[in-house]
Amino acid sequence: MLKEIMDYLPTHIKAIIISYLEKDIHLKDSIEEIRIRSNGDLSIKMGQDIISLFSNVTKDEIQETFENICEKSIYSYTKQISEGFITIKGGNRVGITGSVVMEKDNVINMNYISSLNFRIARQIKDVSDSILKHVINIQDNSIYNTIIASAPGAGKTTILRDFVRKISNRNT
Repeated sequence: MLKEIMDYLPTHIKAIIISYLEKDIHLKDSIEEIRIRSNGDLSIKMGQDIISLFSNVTKDEIQETFENICEKSIYSYTKQISEGFITIKGGNRVGITGSVVMEKDNVINMNYISSLNFRIARQIKDVSDSILKHVINIQDNSIYNTIIASAPGAGKTTILRDFVRKISNRNT
């Protein structure tokens, strides 16, 4: 999943991350997020640790990365941008920070992108086992109305993906 994210990054930022990862081949499996802030840090999140790799990311590097994420067609991503994130290859997501454009009470777009936060998707098989009995009605083979809620980064999407995988496999 990390390789897919690296494809979106400018050469300079990619080189800094690769240089850091060369210290220990196993580090790449621990990275949960890559954070890029305009006129600020390039950092990675591993567990509870946030490690700053570089402290002078330019606006141009943010813009280049953003354009790469949007496949050079920012307009076609307006809806996702207004939601604050874009889903990219591999189910990875990029959180976006900038100045929002409002219409009535709705965000309709975002300008002046100031930071990007790549969240690396992970597959953890069987992570949904403990909730299955609370979500599936075995008697009539249906799914209860369910809300999965937690703090950011706590695994909602990971649990949901595993749950969908299990349900799909069960019905085939």
